[in-house]
Amino acid sequence: MNGEHELFDVTIIGGGSAGLFAAYYTGMRDMKTKIIENQSELGGTVSVFYPEKYIYDVGGISKISGEELVSQLKEQALMFDPTIIYNQKIEQLNQQDDGTYILTTHSGEVHYTKTVIIAVGPGAFSVNRLKLNHGYIDAGDHIHYETVDPEKFAGKDVLLYGGINSAVTLANSLSGIAKKVYLMHKHNKFKSLESELDQLHKSNVEILTPYTMTGLDGDALSAVHARHIKTKEDQIIPVDDLIICQGYSFDLSPVSDWGFTLESRRIPVNENMETHMKGVFVAGDIAGYPQKWRLLASAFNEAITAANHAKYHVDPSAVKQVYSSIVLDE
Repeated sequence: MNGEHELFDVTIIGGGSAGLFAAYYTGMRDMKTKIIENQSELGGTVSVFYPEKYIYDVGGISKISGEELVSQLKEQALMFDPTIIYNQKIEQLNQQDDGTYILTTHSGEVHYTKTVIIAVGPGAFSVNRLKLNHGYIDAGDHIHYETVDPEKFAGKDVLLYGGINSAVTLANSLSGIAKKVYLMHKHNKFKSLESELDQLHKSNVEILTPYTMTGLDGDALSAVHARHIKTKEDQIIPVDDLIICQGYSFDLSPVSDWGFTLESRRIPVNENMETHMKGVFVAGDIAGYPQKWRLLASAFNEAITAANHAKYHVDPSAVKQVYSSIVLDE
């Protein structure tokens, strides 16, 4: 290893929930830790998709907003002063003869590490934009894509377009804030949790199904044109704002370039969260194993497992069972 390059005990690829909790745990285990994040800030998909939404699957916390959770995860992760690199996308992951790894980014930066924890979530993401006859619709002052603050629509007429869970959740949130809320979807069924659907049907949200959007009026948006898919009846719906909820596309091609064969968009791991590459571990959405649950609670457990086994890889003599406040003799 070239002496001029700083060697870390562990490098975590991804600064989302799993990556942040892994950084806290590797720090607690006295590992020299680096986080490499391809965005300009930490937080991952929770920060982008669920800042206002409540999260219920964190043990001991009845409910917490995504924004609050990420804030606490950041505070926790930074307790042990990890090195953080922003706006860098890993393009190459190469093992050296001595068992350590070199990570090379899109800009040519090179990082040296004894172990790696991959916590890239579902992959690099981009919003699925609405396409009408004249092309794709861009966000603007009155046209929005999914992640919005419901309070900004107080007293307004708002139409949400889409059938995914976030559309239903946002419609429920807006029903007590906006003057009028429409929820339009091209199918009769929504892809949402039963409790969310029950709340929707009890609300004052006007559900328009099965409808497709055919056009928009005005540069500043004054109305939405819609057509009933079965009857072909056209409607013009006056609105102040349009919120498009068609989800996101995720790109995992860089992970394949690192030498992994994905199964159902995940990296296969063993019970130690270790990949076929010795010293390379996985946590969060990208981890693949039987009976996988896509929950934050699962991601945190995977992060602990990956962090502990990264520690054992670096130091085989390390204590095997560690708690945040005590160490138990075995």
